[in-house]
Amino acid sequence: MTTPHPSHPAVLLAADAVGDVIEYWGFRKALGRVWTVLYLWDGPLSAGDIGERLQMSAGAVSMALTELQRWAVVKRVWLPGERREFFEAEVDLWKMIAKVISERERYLARGVRERLEQAGKMLAESGSRVKGQQEKLEKLVSVAQLAERVIEAFIQSRMADFSTFTGALVEPEGRPSKARRGR
Repeated sequence: MTTPHPSHPAVLLAADAVGDVIEYWGFRKALGRVWTVLYLWDGPLSAGDIGERLQMSAGAVSMALTELQRWAVVKRVWLPGERREFFEAEVDLWKMIAKVISERERYLARGVRERLEQAGKMLAESGSRVKGQQEKLEKLVSVAQLAERVIEAFIQSRMADFSTFTGALVEPEGRPSKARRGR
């Protein structure tokens, strides 16, 4: 069985689909399209080949390849006797997902937790006596801590268990939180 040509309609459809997902996650669509063409192709491709297949400018391909290399999802490879640079996609999908989660979501969760903790300290130092404010803020801190633990566990185990969030979303007396009751 032979690998479909990188400009085969099925490859381009897949590239657009992955590009849409990547764009939804906050990356440029071109990154997903370039990575998909490399991933589906059996062997390295040059930047020119990629641009030709995806009908992208040399500059757009170059920017996408630079960013994809920074995320370690594309690597530059050298072919004996070739003067052009060639590129291959990272094929370990878990490695790619873990890197993105590690650098983006872990960073975000940590920053949120740190700011919530700082807000709690500021509130405590101010002597504010707004009823329940400190307790609600502490609950937000615990949800942020839980998010960090879930992200870390996901990266380490390659699995996600979201059942631990249930307790964070239910009020102590067992009633659903206001957000879940629709208030």
